[in-house]
Amino acid sequence: METIKRFIFLIFSLLLFSQTVYGQSWHLVQQKEYPLFTSFSAVDTLPIEEVRRLSFKRRLPADFNEKILKYKYLQELHLKNMKLKNVPSSVWSLTNLVILDLSNNKLKSISDSLGELVNLEYLIINWNDFYELPKQISKLTNLQYISMFSTYVTDFPAEISVLQNSLKGVDMRGIRLEDEEKSNLQRYLPDTKFLFSNYCNCKN
Repeated sequence: METIKRFIFLIFSLLLFSQTVYGQSWHLVQQKEYPLFTSFSAVDTLPIEEVRRLSFKRRLPADFNEKILKYKYLQELHLKNMKLKNVPSSVWSLTNLVILDLSNNKLKSISDSLGELVNLEYLIINWNDFYELPKQISKLTNLQYISMFSTYVTDFPAEISVLQNSLKGVDMRGIRLEDEEKSNLQRYLPDTKFLFSNYCNCKN
């Protein structure tokens, strides 16, 4: 029953966030002129420059760190539903990424190396177990949206205020936040659209 409730909340949140913050669905912001591939075997024979979108689910390929670095033009990467406790180190070298989806894993922290993804616009880190964002997020000066509902983040590093002119939306639903904590977050990013909720994915 708990799994079903969690799934329903996930779908509802994605739909609502795309309508109220993005003004368009996720599919519209993705690189639609390029196909979305779901395995390395599907792209092994393609020219490297044609591989812009990759999505892996449930199981990370054993040779992921070795092979992913080959695709230096990659703009969109989905590593979700894998129970990852750490992000593969090679991900931080994919500096052309525009969309990074790490949702529904077991991440307890996000590496400082996140700051290397200087072209990132969409960071999707829902349903993870971390309590804070790294200070180096301030280096992501192209970042427009963070979807981080059902994590345990209640405060931002002060450095995130550098992004106040670029960051358009942050989804923080499913996180228990007091009114004072919400005000503090908005103080860092006064022109950013926040989504809060009265529901919580909190641990007992």
